[in-house]
Amino acid sequence: MQNPLVLKINQLFGSDAALHGLLDFGPSHRVLPHLDIVGDGSEVSHTSLLLGGVACRYRIMGEQRAILGFLVPGDFTNPPFPDHQRLNFGVSALTTCKVMNVSCAHLREVASHTPQLSTALWTLNQMDHAILLSWLAQNSHCPADKRLAHLLCELRARLALVGLADDNSFLLPLTQEDLADALGLSTVHVNRVLQHLRELDIIRSMGRTVSIPDLGQLEAFAGFNPTYLHLRGAVMRLDRMHSTAQMRK
Repeated sequence: MQNPLVLKINQLFGSDAALHGLLDFGPSHRVLPHLDIVGDGSEVSHTSLLLGGVACRYRIMGEQRAILGFLVPGDFTNPPFPDHQRLNFGVSALTTCKVMNVSCAHLREVASHTPQLSTALWTLNQMDHAILLSWLAQNSHCPADKRLAHLLCELRARLALVGLADDNSFLLPLTQEDLADALGLSTVHVNRVLQHLRELDIIRSMGRTVSIPDLGQLEAFAGFNPTYLHLRGAVMRLDRMHSTAQMRK
């Protein structure tokens, strides 16, 4: 399986075969669901690259879990810079996850000799911050149905970057409790909102697969503007690939 970080960088910035070797950091290991990949308050000199599965950043607020962000393949658990960090959050596996630990110092050294990689890592870090700010704005000011629709749009776009979604469907291996802890809602409220979105026929779900009859309609309902995800370059490349394919027919 190709490194999802390479896939994501290729989609955002264009293909560079040299990145395949540079981003092969060593052996990976598996983390079972509900176990920490990185503990809350940990002092670390490494980051972990998620190669498979879904994880979340979280904090415990009293007796409740607050999910601060979902991590999909190709994401880092914590920023790759600086070299030494004390985290104010934990990272937990929501499904069985495949992760690779990467020394921050080593990653900084590699990036310093590779302008494309340095730019890519900086942009991905900016994307991470933008996602957090978007969640803050959505959860503070939007009604529950718009919040959930926006989250589904974001996850679909991020999964599409690593080949795990298309315009019509994607696998969402999250429980209603996970969604509730991310959106600041109760599980009962999440269940009602999901039913409402199904009644509007902007999503359809069977098991853990989310189907989207009309992506444009879902994004319009959610007020989703993907510019904060830095996807313009990826969209332009996909459009060029589509146009080339059409010309060859």
